[in-house]
Parts: sequence; structure tokens; C-alpha cells
Amino acid sequence: MGKQPQKQLYAATLLEQFIEEGKYPELKKTEKKTKKFTSSLRSRLETSESKRHVFDEFNLVGRFTAKKDFSTDYIGLNEYLYDIGLLFHVVEIDNELIQKNELYLDMIQDFKFPDTFYIKPNLNKAGKDLIKLPSSFVISEEMSLNEIVKELALLKPRVKELTYEYKKLKNRLIKFPEIQQLFGKPKKLRKPIPHKYGSLSVVANQPKYDIQAIYDYLGEWMLIEYGKPNSELLEQFILNGTITKKEIDQFRTIVDIRLDFSVMSIEDESKLLSMLDNKTRHATANRLGA
Repeated sequence: MGKQPQKQLYAATLLEQFIEEGKYPELKKTEKKTKKFTSSLRSRLETSESKRHVFDEFNLVGRFTAKKDFSTDYIGLNEYLYDIGLLFHVVEIDNELIQKNELYLDMIQDFKFPDTFYIKPNLNKAGKDLIKLPSSFVISEEMSLNEIVKELALLKPRVKELTYEYKKLKNRLIKFPEIQQLFGKPKKLRKPIPHKYGSLSVVANQPKYDIQAIYDYLGEWMLIEYGKPNSELLEQFILNGTITKKEIDQFRTIVDIRLDFSVMSIEDESKLLSMLDNKTRHATANRLGA
């Protein structure tokens, strides 16, 4: 019993160390600054007719991209996928929808896979004070376009570096015995592990279910009515030519078109465009070869 508090302290101490070294506060402040500078850059560029702005001196590009928001007839899509034999390969239980029907939710609990977890930091007042931007941080309207882009050129690589370090830390923490011992406990018994700047909570990911077992015991109706296709899995079947995007789109209705703005390095843009082009070519080649 005497060793248990030390184990709990050790996990908390690692996070405290990351905070006190200044890495976590710097990460959060840098993220906030990046968001503000990106928003400021957007406001300077959105009246331009061009949707792409290259800043060669800083190796950055700002892009406006139209994004469509869809309303999807999932029951119709699921029925179609079932008819062509793809539903079992892509469908997952829609956790938000099934929560609305306690009877059906209870029916599928025997088919739930073991929970997986992630850790979530919670900050107290001392922790929140550390990640606040100083009141002196203001993006002046007199700041030139190049000055804003220069700031982003410095901030974005630092965010990437610190995010990587923070992810490594969380991957390390989740393997600690005092963290893992909480995995098998009900939510109300998974008490947060306290530290100087707040606490660490162990949170369950959205549940996953054995789709084949649900079908075997309950039939396809449960999957059709309470299922949602995994978009990444569905995309794989589009890429290999099994199904076309047009077949999917017949069950989707555009409800809004928004204009997103992003800033990335010229190299990252090139990789993104190349990846999208390769996907299109791959899907077309597979479809024509089918």
C-alpha cells in the first residue's frame, strides 16, 4: 500500500516536469498565437480574387478551400451497401444514435469489444494561468502582411515539434501501471490522478462492436438502422474501384458550403496535392480495369 502513492505520483511528476520545463505552456501559447495570426492573415486575404497565396520568402502558402457540408441518408446508404455486399466491411455502430434507444443499446453490449482509453489533462487555476497569452499580445492592424507571415513561419514548426514531444509523453504515460489499472474500472471509479497543475483523467474512447456477431444474432436491420460507414474504409473501396464516389453521393445532400483557410509549407502543399492526385488516378485506373 505504501508504494502505490509513489507510483501515482510518478506519472503525475512526469507531466509536472513537462509543464515546469515550459514545454506544455509554450505549446498551448504557440497554438493560440498561430490561430490568431492565421485568422489575421485570412482577414487580410479574403477580399482577394485569388484563392492561393504563395510567400516564397517564408516557404509558406495560404489556401482558401471550399468545403461542402452534407446531410447523409445513412439508412439508404447502408441498405445500398448491404445489397452490394460492402456493408459488413465498412459499417460501425453509430454510438450517438444508439444512445437514444436504451433497449437496443443494451441488446448489443454482449458484442462490445474491450474498451480502449486515452489520457486527458485537466488544468486547475495555476495550470490555466500558465497557458494564458499575456494581455500585451496584440496583432496590430499596422502589422504588414509579410510580418504576419514571418511570425507564422516561426510558430508553425515549433507547434509541430512540441506537439510531437507531447504526444510521446502521453504515449509513455498511458503505459504506466497506475494509469493502466484504471482501464478495467467503471467510469465513476476512474478517479483523476492529481498533480500540482491539475489532474490526469483516463477516458474511454467511443466503443467498438463486433459487426459480424451483431449480424449473426440480430440480423442486418440493426446495422442498417444504427450503423454508419467508416469514411476511411469506404474510401479504400472507392480507391480500389469497387464502388464510385458518385454511388455514395446519391445519398448525400449539400446543406452548406464554407470557405476554409489554411497555411502550410510549400512542400506540405505539394505532398497534399500529389496525394490527392494519386488517389484520383488510382481510383480511375482501378475502376476502368474492373
